[in-house]
Amino acid sequence: MARRDTPELPDFSLLKRLARDQLVYLLEQLPGKKDLFIESDLMSPLDRIANVSTLKQHDVVKLYKVEYKPTVSLSDQLCFLIRPRIQTVKWICDVVNADKAAGRFRRYKIIFTPQRFFACEAVLEEQGVFGGKLLCKSPGGMNQLCEVDNQRMKCLLSSELWV
Repeated sequence: MARRDTPELPDFSLLKRLARDQLVYLLEQLPGKKDLFIESDLMSPLDRIANVSTLKQHDVVKLYKVEYKPTVSLSDQLCFLIRPRIQTVKWICDVVNADKAAGRFRRYKIIFTPQRFFACEAVLEEQGVFGGKLLCKSPGGMNQLCEVDNQRMKCLLSSELWV
């Protein structure tokens, strides 16, 4: 017999769907085929909201774990789903600058979760991959979505991705 004085567990399926829809929206901001780099501590939460087939439906060709070494991706578009950590941002800067040095043009997108930090922006600027305009219009509780194109970075606001 169930206890009557305990509340029912909340239904998190709506939050899961909202997070999946938000991830799809963020991925679609970089149209075309892309590779997705994910920090290891975000892999399990990502798997709970979107499986590999969902990612592939939205043009993610390959998934990589962030490993702080040169990339092996052959894609012209790279998307990074990361926590706002200086070490990770420096690695992304190394990837972008190595591509510049090799004369390779790629498009990059950085998705910070749960939010971006000024210190990360400062590293991007210091390393020469951040520039151009910040397009920031948002109510509170928004994530920053950053797109780098080897010469400049435009920051576009998008809804928060909860994982």
